[in-house]
Amino acid sequence: MPFRTARQSRSTVAGLSLLFALAAGCTDAPSPPSPGPEAKASTSPVVDSSPYWCDFLPQQAVRAITGLTVTVEERKTGVPTTHGQCALRNDYDRLSLVWSVRDGDGVLDIARENFGKSQLAALPEDLGTGLTAYTARLPRTRPYYTMMLFRCGDERPWISVDLSEVAKRRDPVNDLTQLLTIARKRYGELHECTPKPN
Repeated sequence: MPFRTARQSRSTVAGLSLLFALAAGCTDAPSPPSPGPEAKASTSPVVDSSPYWCDFLPQQAVRAITGLTVTVEERKTGVPTTHGQCALRNDYDRLSLVWSVRDGDGVLDIARENFGKSQLAALPEDLGTGLTAYTARLPRTRPYYTMMLFRCGDERPWISVDLSEVAKRRDPVNDLTQLLTIARKRYGELHECTPKPN
């Protein structure tokens, strides 16, 4: 089933977020298995500690969640006050993060349309509005996707994160929820506002 594209009136960042989101569904290659019942308890907690990748994500936590041991290159673009995109890459993008203060409702609608059937869980209400999904595609398409819309001061920012993989025996819903919790807190610190649910 084809995905709906963003309206031309959407911001550039919203369009880029859609592009990242659509990448998870653009291959007909064999799928890895979905998270199994053994993924009930994470082997180590997700901890907020510096240094950070993409301004919002603790490097140690990302490595624990993904099992990533290789050296990666961090690529960041954007305007610090309004939007940004970041990727961690070696032979392909292992993680991407996109955020903006614009068109959160539109991006959330597209995420629900594209990932609703692959949704693992909605976000806890005290975190914001959003979802966590697993598309069962190959790692280079970053099949783990999570997106959050929340309030911070007068703005309604959104953050999306997608991962190439989650380490064995980890709980992707819990891990991605914790990662978004840290990202939202970091957003508030960097933008000098108090994050609240949407």
